[in-house]
Formats: sequence, structure tokens, C-alpha cells
Amino acid sequence: MSLLTEREAQLVLSSAPRNLTELSPRELRSRIQRTRRLMEKYQDQARLQRREALGRKTPTRTRRAEGNINTRQKAEYFALTLERFEKRLAQLERKATVKTRVVSGTRTGRGTRRTTVRVATRGRKPARRTRTAGRTAKVSGAASRQKKGGALKQQRFASVKRQAHASARGRRTQTRRDQRR
Repeated sequence: MSLLTEREAQLVLSSAPRNLTELSPRELRSRIQRTRRLMEKYQDQARLQRREALGRKTPTRTRRAEGNINTRQKAEYFALTLERFEKRLAQLERKATVKTRVVSGTRTGRGTRRTTVRVATRGRKPARRTRTAGRTAKVSGAASRQKKGGALKQQRFASVKRQAHASARGRRTQTRRDQRR
């Protein structure tokens, strides 16, 4: 654990069994993503250091890499952490799958009436997916009634976000200059 930064150590510790029970599926997915990114980073770094140590690649720094034991160990930490997160997410998804059951209703003139009943997911609203298998998912009625305008545009397009950020910064510096006069 002394090899890890504070944020990395927190991520690894949150994969402990007692801490895993407190995480929602959404939090687990985000931590899986972070863990996978870190694991791949350290695996790539270990590979690079190995090539440098063997003399197959020119060193990126002034001193050539001598060993990659710590980097490999960090990659292993994150591989184990990723495994724990994925296992817990699989458990939660198995539990949370919406159970449909067929209930026979009363007899009508032509035969039995069948209705499907969806069991609630314990009061939690499932996370809305924006894309499923390459095509956009249907948006619920509440989401389609959202305000359409500039603020929404800023959320969608990074270039607009950057412009707003730059203009706000300009306004702040101008205000500071005016206050000094």
C-alpha cells in the first residue's frame, strides 16, 4: 500500500468486502472504469520499463529503468481490485434484474387473460441508459419535457463550455481591475 497514492489507496480500500456492500451499481461502474484505467496504465508502464531495462528501447528519462517490480505490483493491486468490483456488480445485477412473472387472471369468454407484473426494484430508480447496442434508447416523457436552450447546449458541447469558461474568466479579471481603481 505504500506504493499507492492516497486516491489510489482509497480506491483499493473501497474494494474491501465490508465497503463493497455500501456501493450502488452506478458507483461500482465508475470505480470499475477508474480501476481498469489505472491497471492498464501501470501494465503499460511496466512493459515500457522492461523494454528499457533490457535495452530494447531508448530511455525516456536520463536514467534508464533498472526494474519494474513496484509497477508490476501496482498493476496486480488494480487487477485484484477490478476483479472484486466486477464480481460485486455481477451480484447486484443478478439481484436487480426485473423479475417478470405471468399471473393468470380471471377467465373471460375466449380463454384465460394473462397479465405481466413487474416487480419493483426496492424503491430505487434505475440509472437511465442513453445508448443500447448502437441505437439510442427511448427517452421517458419527463426527460423529453426538459428545457431546451442554451444551458442544455452548454452541457452537450465541450466547445461551448470552453467559451463560457473563457468569457467568465475575462469578466472576473475585468472586475478585479475595476476594483483596484
